[in-house]
Amino acid sequence: MPTIVLEMERLRNPYSGLGQYCLQLGRAYGVEPLARSLGFACLVPKKCMGIFGAGIAYKAVKPWHKLIGPSFRESLWHSMHQDSEYMPRSRKTPLVITIHDLNFLDRPDYSEVKKRRKLAVIQQKIDRAKGLVYISEYVQAWVRQHLQVPVEMVEQVIYNGGSIVAPEVSKKWQGNQTPFLFSIGIHPKKNYHVLMPILAEFKEYRWIIAGPDSRGYRSKIEQEATRFGVLDRIEFCGPVGEEAKNEYYRHCTALLFPSLSEGFGLPVIEAMSFGKPVFLSNLTSLPEIGGVEAYYFNDFEPNTLIEAFAHGMKQFENSPGKSEKLRSWASRFTWEKSAIQYLEFYQKVLATQPYPVPRTP
Repeated sequence: MPTIVLEMERLRNPYSGLGQYCLQLGRAYGVEPLARSLGFACLVPKKCMGIFGAGIAYKAVKPWHKLIGPSFRESLWHSMHQDSEYMPRSRKTPLVITIHDLNFLDRPDYSEVKKRRKLAVIQQKIDRAKGLVYISEYVQAWVRQHLQVPVEMVEQVIYNGGSIVAPEVSKKWQGNQTPFLFSIGIHPKKNYHVLMPILAEFKEYRWIIAGPDSRGYRSKIEQEATRFGVLDRIEFCGPVGEEAKNEYYRHCTALLFPSLSEGFGLPVIEAMSFGKPVFLSNLTSLPEIGGVEAYYFNDFEPNTLIEAFAHGMKQFENSPGKSEKLRSWASRFTWEKSAIQYLEFYQKVLATQPYPVPRTP
């Protein structure tokens, strides 16, 4: 039986996008019959040992694993994201890399030299890989534009899943009863500060923003909110667990997500799975993921923002079947579907190997 090593160091922060990706995909493997034909081992933070059950081998991440990979008897190694510093010990081990984005290319605080260096690092990994997975067609095109993908590379677009909607709880919503808009993830690329005209125009709403402020972007949001006189209607609730996140989605009026750069955009599908309208920028992967059921900001001028929100909310409220259409669209993106596609992809990569893969002692 082949052994697939899943490099899941990013479980150290389960509130991040990559942390959620590792967590949800790992859980989905546990319920797929196809996974039983493969053996799995996970490289995880020490606190996550055993996270996916006893049928998987685990090793805790050590600092020196960046220099020399951990010793597994692996047949294939899956690096869960393109920036991983943890690679298989043997260069003969078939390597699969999931590429989530090249967001650094859009960062104004990065010099062209720094961007070229980061591209060079990713290119070295691609040159070593046997298979590449992209989380959207946009990411695949992005990679092909800026990097060289060998013609013999096994490639596939595998979309992320969305969170499973928890059943309705019997207890009443304990939060403030004032209607609220919701956003999750605090990062300069999320571009929230441009949306203050919406809050200024629609005074009946609060705005709750979840997530850790790891980049200091909250101060920019607060600065713009103060300028528009709406700071008292914005609440930063910090990192939230799955149960709390689901309750915010369940009770919010809409999701605001005007991001400048996304490889996928998981909150879009999460909000849609609750039948909630989503208001997105029309940039990068978001039109691909939001599809025809989302509402879009064509630019960030105040009048455009206000008109787009007003039009979208009016259409949503006057369309009795809209919530069901949103749920139906979101149902295209499930972690179970992602897991099946990944498991089949591993087998496809292994089938390209001309001889049995040497085992690392």
